[in-house]
Amino acid sequence: MGFSVTITSSIILIVMFALASTMLITIFQGFREVSYAAGEHLRLERERSEVALQLSVNSANTTSCVFTVKNVGSRVIFLERQNGFSWNTIILSYSDGSTWHSYPIENYQVLEVKVSNTSYTFDPASHPYINPGEEATIFLKIPQGSPRIPDGGLISVVFVTHYGVAVYAEALAEGSP
Repeated sequence: MGFSVTITSSIILIVMFALASTMLITIFQGFREVSYAAGEHLRLERERSEVALQLSVNSANTTSCVFTVKNVGSRVIFLERQNGFSWNTIILSYSDGSTWHSYPIENYQVLEVKVSNTSYTFDPASHPYINPGEEATIFLKIPQGSPRIPDGGLISVVFVTHYGVAVYAEALAEGSP
């Protein structure tokens, strides 16, 4: 009887050791995952806090809009599409008198990039981004087949960056193009 108690005790001890080891490994992995997720969240929030933009609508008519985005933060805002990826989305919303229409627009034209509050400009083809202290003038058309913006109609433009930061402005449409 003494020998079987020793074997049984040894088996129970081995099983308890294996279970404890498995639990400790699982807890350690969980802490690592939580630590990684928290670090990633803090990194993304820090990026967002470093992005600051101002937007003003220069002109709007029944089919298009021109606006200026000014980078007053410390992160670079990329403008050019790359390999099918659009860095930013512009959301254009307007009312045709009875219904509000909203369109996400990723095909827009950068007319000019310049240093803010100066006349020094860059060629948008070779400078397709807005550094801190720079601004870009952007042209967009309403999507094909969309109802026209009514003369004097209220439009809203939202510029959403790839950082997840958005800036918003409103204007009135000024008649035919």
